[in-house]
Amino acid sequence: MSNATLAHDLRTCLGHEQVQDGPLDLARMAHDASHYLLQPSVVVLARDGSDVADAVRVAARHGAPVTFRSGGTSLSGQAQTSGVLIDTRRGFRGIEVLDGGKRVRCQPGATVRAVNVALAPYGRALGPDPASEVACTIGGVVANNSSGMACGTTRNTYKTLAGLEVVLLSGTRIDTAAPDADARLAASEPALVEGLLRLRDRVRQNPESVRKIRHQFSMKNTMGYGINAFLDHDTPAELLAHLMVGSEGTLGFILSATFHTIPAYSQLATSLLVFDRIDAATAALPELVAAGAATAELMDAASLRVAQNLATRVEALEGFHVVDHTALLVEAQCEARDELDALLHDADDRAPIDDDTADTIPEAPADPITRPGDIWALGDHRLICGDATD
Repeated sequence: MSNATLAHDLRTCLGHEQVQDGPLDLARMAHDASHYLLQPSVVVLARDGSDVADAVRVAARHGAPVTFRSGGTSLSGQAQTSGVLIDTRRGFRGIEVLDGGKRVRCQPGATVRAVNVALAPYGRALGPDPASEVACTIGGVVANNSSGMACGTTRNTYKTLAGLEVVLLSGTRIDTAAPDADARLAASEPALVEGLLRLRDRVRQNPESVRKIRHQFSMKNTMGYGINAFLDHDTPAELLAHLMVGSEGTLGFILSATFHTIPAYSQLATSLLVFDRIDAATAALPELVAAGAATAELMDAASLRVAQNLATRVEALEGFHVVDHTALLVEAQCEARDELDALLHDADDRAPIDDDTADTIPEAPADPITRPGDIWALGDHRLICGDATD
């Protein structure tokens, strides 16, 4: 069938205003934050879950691929397609704070920044902290397994996910956190349930598969499906929810996601540690992490030279001659000032800088609490005004 027939059937099902196939509309949606260019055949402006389910059914009938797009901040082209592009940014921005901020339910078009603003009065925040949080949205955070510098492997999307409401590619709608989720899933998608349980048992019965999966997910890993779900979860609904993490829209549409939140630390300290060579920087990492550093982002000599020419100036790098130097952009996070003081003191004891390396470190204020917070602009262009905040 032709693109015109596909667009006609989508308009018949969803309404004229919800479907775009004009040249300018298609060209406008042909790129995201990546360097790729791929023009969709038709764009659907979904208003709610019913629109998504209907659009998926029509596309399936035509044999047309479907891609979901929200923030479009992807650097790898995940928000592009030559088929049906379903835009979920406009109609899916709901945020509901639950349990006094301990959980939050968000729709896929809500930005990470908006969710954290809603959680701020409760002293809570999302675990995932991608650098593009002002623009990236919850749908992409889950579907691309976005993480960030501070969440590591314990506060990422997979670990903090409490449940998903999804529309499968068949059009079936399931809330994985509902008490009857497994029964509903078995009734509507028996083949899917059978396949999930079969794969779960197959993985668990193979010691080498278990070893590989445990090893792969013991480190930061945002590539592909969360197949560690087959080891961590038992029921079909939980398996489905956690396999959706990193699935990039291939398993279904995320209508809403509920997260367990983490404390929004009010006490922060950042420092830029510059070493004369990369091996000296990496050698310091284990002790810094053991001392409680929440982040430690490595910047090589090329990155430092670029940083010296950014619009946001970092005084410590002014006039500093970069040769083979490597920097660690380190942040500590605590809930109380005395905890932060103790953590910084412990870090100084654990990871002392030898005299040779110390000569290469730009001079910083004597009080580590007051080191300039704008150095985070080097790592991800987020500005933290002030290094220790109340």
